[in-house]
Amino acid sequence: MANKEKILFCGDVEGQFEALLSRIAKINEKQGKFESLFCVGNFFGINNKEFEPYLRGEKKVPIATYILGPNSPDQAKFYPKDDAFELCENVFYLRSKGLYMDIKGFRIAYISGLAGTQSSSYEYTSEDIAELYSMCVRGNPCFRGVDILLTSQWPTDITKNDLKQVSLTVNKTTDFVSWLVMKLKPRYHVCGLEGVYYERSPFRAPNLGDHDTTLNLVTRFVGLARVKNPNKEKWVYALSLTPLNKMKIKDLLQKTTDETECPFDFAELERKIFNNKRKSVTPCQYFYDTSATVETIESGPRTKKQKIVFDQSKCWFCLASKSVEKHLIITVANSTYLALAKGGIVDEHFLICPIQHYQNSLGQPPEVTQEIDKFKEALRKFYDRNGKVAVFFDRNYKTSHMQLQVVPVSKEAAKELKEIFIGEAGAHGFTLEVLDSNTRLDQVLQANVPYFTVELPDGAVLYTKIKGNFPINFAREVLVTGPILNCPLKSDWRTCILQKEEEEILVQRLRTDFEPFDFTND
Repeated sequence: MANKEKILFCGDVEGQFEALLSRIAKINEKQGKFESLFCVGNFFGINNKEFEPYLRGEKKVPIATYILGPNSPDQAKFYPKDDAFELCENVFYLRSKGLYMDIKGFRIAYISGLAGTQSSSYEYTSEDIAELYSMCVRGNPCFRGVDILLTSQWPTDITKNDLKQVSLTVNKTTDFVSWLVMKLKPRYHVCGLEGVYYERSPFRAPNLGDHDTTLNLVTRFVGLARVKNPNKEKWVYALSLTPLNKMKIKDLLQKTTDETECPFDFAELERKIFNNKRKSVTPCQYFYDTSATVETIESGPRTKKQKIVFDQSKCWFCLASKSVEKHLIITVANSTYLALAKGGIVDEHFLICPIQHYQNSLGQPPEVTQEIDKFKEALRKFYDRNGKVAVFFDRNYKTSHMQLQVVPVSKEAAKELKEIFIGEAGAHGFTLEVLDSNTRLDQVLQANVPYFTVELPDGAVLYTKIKGNFPINFAREVLVTGPILNCPLKSDWRTCILQKEEEEILVQRLRTDFEPFDFTND
């Protein structure tokens, strides 16, 4: 039960914001607090006056709300043209496509807009769906599937083989979404746009053979009606769900009594979308080769301002990558490792990194966070042998792999750290907030929003949501100042890089010094 998360979904809001938030408040009152709300279909409508007080900060949306992008040129003007994710407090734009992962390990794939022949702010192409699939499987050789798929459009043929039938009002279904369902095998697929409520009987997309490591998961399709629709069709859907990666395979493969055959033909979809001539696929047995290579799909040209997707094989910090400098590694645990920071401020400047590819600390599984905490405690004891204390900092901004940086400072200098960090932030034009001792970081920050955090030796945590430009070397600039480490020429790591031979000698010494504190030897 501890791993369950309560999530809400709603159909097309179309400017009916007060009706939406009033309904959410009633649901929270009756069923207990839900952690997030995901909106599909058209979020904005012809009249959006009810949203203006939220944009001005006069009102606050009471639940973390994530919305898909526009479905027409007219709606595009309501969305940010820059890299901003947050429309107003607690309302986040998921952008064109991606994989949202929260702190509990939920994997939510999404794609915004309508299928088309050219990528734009409101259209996506076959190259985009191929890239979304690649995003989901990259760095995950044992990919099982996703918990949820969010699209505005319905998949073509979704009503096939189902006794329940529904008349579509818009009828903008697409093969592109059908293909995504076959490839990603979502446990739940939630759509809007058609203006009607339809909860399909569950079905299983077959294993596709080759290097397909997905499970034959049950997919439940839910199409939601418009908010405050005159027919009073269901437009809010509540789920209490355990993440896929926390469940036993036998539970995931358990049959349901109302299952139907899969409504899609993968070979036909491949022919229509990619002109691939491939034989129809029959379901495979439930055996999985965990060493198999994940199928990848080449993506086409990216549109302007397309978010960069990093290839694990080129990541500097993925332990399995050819690009990682393994001679810098101090020790390796089950899910994380400790390494010497390249171009460190001092000799004992370390990085704590997850072995697998997670972009930030809020998007990584609990077991990774727990192991990072073990490294943090070990380093506190390691620094204490010389009368030093640890400063931990990381940023979810212009980085592809989570790196928690650790720098030791004197106990005397630590007394001024909070005041100096807050003062320097003000000088740069942003504010560092102090995290309340009874609040978790994931309650004030979201994994898909750029942020910076620093944990001080007394346990205080300072954080900020990054909006616009942010000084990448901010933490270093603070730590190298006179009152703290007094080495102002070391604010840029590139000026501090040692020769490889020097790094190897330093790492050997640090491995020896750290060994008495290394919990991985237990």
